[in-house]
Amino acid sequence: MDAQRALLDELMGTARNLTDEQKKKYKEVHWDDKEVCGCYMVRFCPHDLFVNTKSDLGACPRIHDQKLKESFEKSPRHDAHVPKFEADLAKFCEKLVTDLDRKVKRGRDRLEQEVEATPPPVPNEKPEHLSVLEEKIKKLLEQIETLGEAGKIDEAEALMRMVDMLNAEKATLSQQSATDKVILPQEKKMALCEICGSFLVANDAAERTQTHVTGKQHIGYGMIRDFLSEFKAAKEKAREEEKLAREKEAEERRKQHEKDLRIRVRESDVGRRERSRERDHERDRHGDRNYERERSSRVGGASHKHDYHRNGRESNRVRYHNRSGARSRSRSPSRHGYRRSSPV
Repeated sequence: MDAQRALLDELMGTARNLTDEQKKKYKEVHWDDKEVCGCYMVRFCPHDLFVNTKSDLGACPRIHDQKLKESFEKSPRHDAHVPKFEADLAKFCEKLVTDLDRKVKRGRDRLEQEVEATPPPVPNEKPEHLSVLEEKIKKLLEQIETLGEAGKIDEAEALMRMVDMLNAEKATLSQQSATDKVILPQEKKMALCEICGSFLVANDAAERTQTHVTGKQHIGYGMIRDFLSEFKAAKEKAREEEKLAREKEAEERRKQHEKDLRIRVRESDVGRRERSRERDHERDRHGDRNYERERSSRVGGASHKHDYHRNGRESNRVRYHNRSGARSRSRSPSRHGYRRSSPV
């Protein structure tokens, strides 16, 4: 029925039975919707593993659709969503295994308590009347032997007839005791399946053991445990790879730091040598300038002194000439308003 429904969904679509009004409100479901079961998309849904068993989880509240699963597997976003879906499945499976392990522990404790409480087997006791008969027969046989030695044959034969009667009664009692005896069934030794927590009969027939191993409950919990082991191993491997990558990156940074440090030290040495050469060059240049300055100062000082004296003499002559001219001009009568008197 489910196969036919899936075939019709594939050919006609999931909205094939809806009316036009319903189709207007119909929303197409995609594999990344919240209503879709991510566990079913990536691996399996635990709800599907234990149908009609003691561990039945009921129907899954989310959508299981093979077409959506195929669409998810072909999607370019498949690899990006797989870790999230696997993490959700691992969380669900971890809870189931935790509950199952508690159940297994309780079952193991129960078996240990039953083994401790089992009393040791008690040997069967003979019926009391049968023991009395055996004792009488034993005494009569001793008397018969004594009478035979004494030659009392008739008395010995009479006792022998009594022994036969007692033996017949003994045989009857023995047969009745075997019939009335209650035969208790042998206690079966139980064992516990560590995979699914089911109780088994130890050393049971191979057919019954095979039936248990191929049962839904055993296979379902086996799939869950295998997935958890694989998931944890992959997670541990990814953690180790991440750790190695960090260590490698740190080592590369350390090497790069050492390389940069050597370059800086080398550049510092080169710069120091360059600065030293520049200082020496500047020192040589300053030395030449000082020498020229000193030489110029020596030569320039003497000429300046000679010029000073020469200029001094010339200035003195100029000042004297000026003073003389001023005196001659100051004595001119025409300049001071004097008139030369005319001859009378």
